Amino acid sequence: MKLASAPVSWGVWERTAGRDDLVPSELLLETVRGLGYEAVELGPPGYLTPAALDAHGLTLAGGFAPLRFEDAAAYTEDVAVWLDPIADMLVATGARGPVVLAGGDGRAALSGPYFDRVNEAAERCRARGLGVVFHHHMGTPVETPEEIEALLAHTDVGICFDTGHAVVGGGDPLEVARMCDGRIEHLHLKDVDPRLNARVQAGELALAQAWADGIFCPFGEGVVDFGAVLAYFLDFEGWVVLEQDRVAVTLDDLPGVAAVEARNLAFVR
Repeated sequence: MKLASAPVSWGVWERTAGRDDLVPSELLLETVRGLGYEAVELGPPGYLTPAALDAHGLTLAGGFAPLRFEDAAAYTEDVAVWLDPIADMLVATGARGPVVLAGGDGRAALSGPYFDRVNEAAERCRARGLGVVFHHHMGTPVETPEEIEALLAHTDVGICFDTGHAVVGGGDPLEVARMCDGRIEHLHLKDVDPRLNARVQAGELALAQAWADGIFCPFGEGVVDFGAVLAYFLDFEGWVVLEQDRVAVTLDDLPGVAAVEARNLAFVR
């Protein structure tokens, strides 16, 4: 398997972009490389640069682009802020990983225009010679197995399958993977804390607080059957990205986080 890390595991993602206490990008890359990774996803535009990746011998395994497909004006804004800068970065580093499309935060009804914009965004990426996938994601319009099925029926984009979001979206990871069979081109591995997930499913815990409380837990401590998942994807040829989403990681947190990430990597290997 081609394994990669992601800035979200180190507290750097769209929910923390703009904070002034995040782990500096050079230190993040040094830490990721020190764990033995040879690839990493991008994180928010501007956080990583081609020169920094080259200096640490890391390949760019993809870039996450959340877009508000349900709203025409917001979608146009997000293309300029997220999609095009991420595509620029992937092109500049040799297009070895895909653009990872996802819906923006907030639940909304799926519709023809939503799917049309997904297809439009996918074509925009392909026109630049880039791979492109869609990430089903909790707290967005494509969260549940039924919504994933609708996306499959109304678009031709490949899928970024995420074990953790499959669980929090109310599905069984293997069943969701089988539903997406033939369309999965990018893989995100996560584990899910059963206690926190039960509270989310019961409506007792908001997603934002669940993230902060650690709903995505260390590998092997949650409900995801990694043995079954890894067996299913044994011959998978795309990037396999290990993620344990953290809301923020400061310099003081870094040694402890690195220790957990080393165990996560060893667990998968």
